[in-house]
Parts: sequence; C-alpha cells; structure tokens
Amino acid sequence: MGKGKLIIALLLAGTLGSADRSGFTDDGTVDLLFNDPLTHTAPGDRCEDAICTRLLELIRTAKTSIDFALYGMRSQTQLLEALEAAQARGVVVRGVIDRKRNGGNYYSSTNLLSGQLGNVRSDFETERTLDMEFPSKFGNRIMHNKFFVVDERWVWTGSANVSDTGTGGYNANVAAVVNSPEVAGAYSAEFEQMWEGRFHQLKESDGVEQFTIGGTEVAVWFSPQDGALRRGVHMLIAAARQSIAVAIFYLTDKSVTNALIAAHERGVAVRVVIDATAAGSDYTKHEDLRKAGIPVRVENWGSKMHMKSAVIDNRTVVVGSMNWSFSGDKVNDENTLVLRSPHLAAKFKSFFERLWDSIPQEWGEPGTRPDPESRESSTACTDGIDNDFDKLVDGQDPGCGGSV
Repeated sequence: MGKGKLIIALLLAGTLGSADRSGFTDDGTVDLLFNDPLTHTAPGDRCEDAICTRLLELIRTAKTSIDFALYGMRSQTQLLEALEAAQARGVVVRGVIDRKRNGGNYYSSTNLLSGQLGNVRSDFETERTLDMEFPSKFGNRIMHNKFFVVDERWVWTGSANVSDTGTGGYNANVAAVVNSPEVAGAYSAEFEQMWEGRFHQLKESDGVEQFTIGGTEVAVWFSPQDGALRRGVHMLIAAARQSIAVAIFYLTDKSVTNALIAAHERGVAVRVVIDATAAGSDYTKHEDLRKAGIPVRVENWGSKMHMKSAVIDNRTVVVGSMNWSFSGDKVNDENTLVLRSPHLAAKFKSFFERLWDSIPQEWGEPGTRPDPESRESSTACTDGIDNDFDKLVDGQDPGCGGSV
C-alpha cells in the first residue's frame, strides 16, 4: 500500500494519531472559518468576515516571518497595509503569485502587492520552461494557492482569494486556520520550492504529510505532485459509507464524478451544491450526477459558490484551493487539507445545510440552473461585477435587461 493510500485508510479508521505520521502535537489547534454568501450584496474593499479578520490578526501579530502563496490580490487595502506594516517592523515578508504568459494577473491589485512589498516572485519563468517542454500536453497553468505561513507556526489556507469577492466576503468560501509548527513546516517546504522557481510539474513530491493536531487528524496534499484528487479525494469518496455533502465551484473530473455516482448506488446519501457559472461549462459533470439520481442544487446567490470542499460520513472534511478538475489535480499549484474531526465535520455540515436550504428547489431539478448574471440570481444585476465572465456587467448583460 502506497503512503497516500495508507494515510486515507488511517484517516477513515481513526488511527492516524497512533500509527504512521510525520508529526504530533498536543497543544495545536485546527479551526474552520466560512464566508456566508447571503451576508453581502456586492464585493467590497473590506475585512469584516471571519476568514479575513483572522488572517488580518495573524499578519498584525506576526513577529518574525510571513510567507504567502496567492493567486493574486484585488481591493484588499487592510491586508496589504498590514503586510507593509509587518515588513516595516522587521518581519520578513515573502510571497509567490501567479503570472499569465503575458506577465499579467487576473486580479488587478496584484502589481501593488509585488511592487510595495518587493519580495514577491511568480511562476512566469516556469510557464515559459514548461511551454517549451510540454507545448501541447498542458494548457494554461496557474499558481492557484491561497495560503499564508506566519512565524513558522500558523497556517491560513482555503478557497478564498485575497480579493473583494474572496476575503471581502461576497463569495461562499471556507478557510482552515492551523496552529502547528509541523503543519507550518509542510507548507513552508512547499513555499520554498516555488520561491526557488519550481512551480507546477517542476515541483518534487516529498510524500503526503500527516499529523495529529490537538485531536484533529490532518493530511496535507499538494498539487500537482501528490495527486490530491485522484489519490486523496477519490479514495475518500470510494470509502464513504453514510453521507457525502459537496460544496464545489468546478466539478469536471470524470473519475470523481463516477466515484460519487458509485457511492450513491451503494446507498450513501450524496448531495452537491455547485456554482451557477461553473454549471454552464461545457465540461461540468453535475448533470451526470442528476441523471444518476443524486440531488444537486445550483446556487442563485449572485455571488459564487467558490468552495472546493466536502464533508464525508460526518467526520472527515476536505478543504483547500483545488477545484475537482484535471487542471486542479495535475497542472496547477494547489493545496488540500483532509481533516478528520467530528467537531469540524459538524461545523462544516451546519454551514452546508444553510447553503442548501437557501437555494430554491427549482434549481435542483434536472436540466435547470439560474442565469448567473440575471434577476434569477439575487444581487447579480446590481453587484458591479461580471458574474458570467462575458465582459458585460449588470445592466449591460442581456440577463439583466441589456442587449448585445
């Protein structure tokens, strides 16, 4: 049995803490924080929700070091100012970000992040190298992580980008905050690879790290080198016996889709909440789930279902930055945490139920989804952003009454 399979088996059996492990601590903590998509009516340059305020606190109280890996940044003034202040008081601040092939970034404030802090590197050169080595094998590669390591002890990570829609609180997101030098060490090792210029397929795997932190069993997976989707998530789904609740942005991976269907067929109660824009993708698999009889609801919030998460058998939680897609598993830089904790599972399940109940039953019927930029999707016509990525915003969009 490979190390990844052994970790999954131990997580499911509840014996990770007394068997194969890379680290152990009695005084550490693991917590989950959520962004409720029903809280705000538009994105904002604010830091009011727990996902952001906890990160802000960690930055403001940092004593020696802050390393971050971010897809990018948009309109998060307080976080940027806190990073600048930390650097000014002597904290060593370093970061890695994503760069497109043209040198740009999806998020408009990313250049401020790199320009004002200085110690920020990107995957740009790796992209060029891989384009030469694998010109047709891979498409666009992105450094898609969203994590901070503070004082070699604290890790903040999850699905929320540092943006007006992410940490600003508009989209549905989940973050884990871990107090553990051992887990921080795993994330630091991943950061160092990227800091040294090894991104994407150039990274090396040192195996899946596993720990017991204050009673929570933790496995840490990095993409693409650890096979987090095909070896981690897929195996957890295959081993589920009672229930699976999935909150997901993109679900395009066929093998995980088939694993969810197989779980449903053996009597596991499977439910899925998916993003409305993602549900319009040519590659989405949510209709395959519906055809198999699995309840799937497509959100109609205006904001996005941006989580990449699940709770399994009321005891195992999956969180992180990885969409359940080919790119998320095999191409992009991502991180995934598998947490075995009935307490955290109950916390996640409660949030999932709130999301599930907020979506009208009509968007759970086969073949249906709300137009993500229309009056079918709550605040989507007044939130000032392009919800369906067609370059038309609010009243300009046909769904909101505009014309093309």
